[in-house]
Order: sequence, then structure tokens, then C-alpha cells
Amino acid sequence: MTAEHVMMLVAGHTVLGAGFLALAEKFLPVVPSSALLILLGMNIVAGPGDLALMLVATTIGSSLGCLGLYALGMALGEGRCAAFVARYGRYLLLSRARYDRLVEGYRRRHFQVTFLGQTIPTARAYLPLPAGIFRMAPSRFMLAILLGTSLWNGGFLTIGYFMQLGA
Repeated sequence: MTAEHVMMLVAGHTVLGAGFLALAEKFLPVVPSSALLILLGMNIVAGPGDLALMLVATTIGSSLGCLGLYALGMALGEGRCAAFVARYGRYLLLSRARYDRLVEGYRRRHFQVTFLGQTIPTARAYLPLPAGIFRMAPSRFMLAILLGTSLWNGGFLTIGYFMQLGA
């Protein structure tokens, strides 16, 4: 069974299923989110109204996944993260000095980094963790995630929708 068949089975041609896939993708990135969203746009979106519903459902699903990672970051805390870097950072080519500079940069621009990070492949999967670790305000975190995820999801859903129109 191909990834597309699995996706269609779980989604069940419903908006709720698509939202679930967007949430699950944050924890099990088997298929890149860009490919998932294009496939959803191609196979489930029948018109502009469906496109809007799909955008809302996948944005909510992705945002809930980010919220779970944010909570994990809060549970880990800054102390554990710093201790991990101090002990194992050299194996990841991450010195304590570099880590401290990254932390300071993130603290100064946490909203911008979190928002823009949701539009960057790979980074979008990991940036909710430092937001939780460094205790970004939950309301600002959710606003940044909702805005960034809407841009990312909307673009790829729209590409998929227009691809199926041309087919």
C-alpha cells in the first residue's frame, strides 16, 4: 500500500481526517508535510469552499501538534536542555557558547522565529520545543503558530488543488 493510499484511508475524504493527519505529521513525519498537503489538495479539495475548510482543519491539526511539542519543551525545561548540551553538545557540533548565543537570539525574537519557522522545512518540526523550553507566552506562541502554519498549509493545499484542476 502506498503512502497516498494510507493517507486517503485515514483521511476518509473528510476534513476531520485531514486535520488528524496534519496533527499526526508533527509527531510521525513519515511523509513530508508539503507532500501530504499537496496530496490532500489534489484528492480531497473539490472547490474553493473545500479549500478553505481544509485550510482551517489542517491548520488546527498542525497547531495542536505544535502545542504538544511546546508542552514537551515546557516539561523538559531550560535546565535539562542546557545540561544535555553541556554533556553531549560536542557530539552534535554544538558548543555551550554557540548554544548560549542561539538561546539569546531566540529570546530576543521568539515570536518572529516561531512564526517564520513554520514556513521552513524541517525547522517547523522542531521550533515548538524551544518555545516551550524557554517559556514563550502561550498566547503569543499560538498566534505565531497559527499564522505561520496557515501560510505553509495554505500554499501547499492551493498547489495541490490547482494541480488536480489541470489534470
